[in-house]
Amino acid sequence: MDKRFEVVVPRKFSLVCFRISPSARVNGCSADDEESTANELNRKLLKSLNDSGRVCMTHAIVGGIYMIRFSIGQPLTDYRHIEMAWKVVQECTDAMLGTYLK
Repeated sequence: MDKRFEVVVPRKFSLVCFRISPSARVNGCSADDEESTANELNRKLLKSLNDSGRVCMTHAIVGGIYMIRFSIGQPLTDYRHIEMAWKVVQECTDAMLGTYLK
């Protein structure tokens, strides 16, 4: 529901591959520059997420698109865990996009 993000590939079982959409922050760039900038934003987001110590996510690159992989498959995972992880993603994104062009 957060328009800054997009699901990059169809979900498979409990794996969600998402990224900050290029349209979330990249304006006036060529298509190649836009994708490159979006990839760099997502690299930085993944580092920020993992550095927080609150979540652990991985990445993949498919067709030149850098995406963040979030696996939600543990037997004891509850909806509150998913909500907390999404909140961390949003907080890290807020902090990053707020300082990206400074």
